[in-house]
Amino acid sequence: MARYFDPPVDYRPGVIFQLRHRLEGGALRQTVLELRNGAGDGRREAVVLVHGFNNHYGEAAAAFQGFRNQQYRRDPSLLPPSLETMLADAHWPGDAAWGKADLVDFLVYPFAVGTAKKAGPVLANFLGRLPNLEIVHFIGHSLGCRVVLEAIRALAARPRVGKVCLMAAAVPVFQVEWGGRLESAMVRAQQVLVLYSGRDIVLTGAFPPGQFAAGRGEGMFPLALGHERPPPTVAGMVDAIEISGADHGDYWGHSNTEPSWRATARAGSFMAFGQRVRAIGLRSAAPKATGPAPREYASARSMG
Repeated sequence: MARYFDPPVDYRPGVIFQLRHRLEGGALRQTVLELRNGAGDGRREAVVLVHGFNNHYGEAAAAFQGFRNQQYRRDPSLLPPSLETMLADAHWPGDAAWGKADLVDFLVYPFAVGTAKKAGPVLANFLGRLPNLEIVHFIGHSLGCRVVLEAIRALAARPRVGKVCLMAAAVPVFQVEWGGRLESAMVRAQQVLVLYSGRDIVLTGAFPPGQFAAGRGEGMFPLALGHERPPPTVAGMVDAIEISGADHGDYWGHSNTEPSWRATARAGSFMAFGQRVRAIGLRSAAPKATGPAPREYASARSMG
């Protein structure tokens, strides 16, 4: 039996940027499929959420919905579904579909690094073609942070890049330092917030050999950006906050742990969701996502 499970019943995002062909495993789409549930594509500003490694569609949906739920709880000025005026969920195939063998999905990590490097430009090309989008912000987790930085690196002149929150970033530190492959992405962001934890056993034990196995340019057992406070050699306008006690999955809010709540609060405060929704005058015009989500949002096993 595969480990796949369906998204939460309340997962009804306004916009999905779909980079997957299948809900579990599968190849990377070469063009983004935009799925809308009552939200138009005329927004001038967007916050793109990008999940991490080894998340099938249902797992990523649970994480994204947990993040939404925690933002509504922490900020009484935000009323559902007002966040849908800004959020866009990016799903990418950083996982495998091996049935019971999913227990050893970590073996696919070196290949997922390559997928993340390819997914970034695909997302960037799509964002650059949205006619009204002027500014884009990103919140990424784990290897999704690599997708985020590769996307920023590949963006054309527009949209401009605002705030970038990198949670438990599975990105080699040397790549985001001055002169590194991703220096330009760090510099282009208006501001970068790194949420990190020294207790993260995934970034402590699995990341260095996995990154080394990913091949040329990925480093010799490198240090992960999300493992400890970034050194001053990291490029751009960077701030960092330790999420003490956080495990690798304790960032989106869906795990219902105290470190998870702190992480989502930090990310939400950094993005200033309440202020942004009010400032652009969209709170009262939030999409009424009351109908059922499209079938491909939920239980379909193939996206074609």
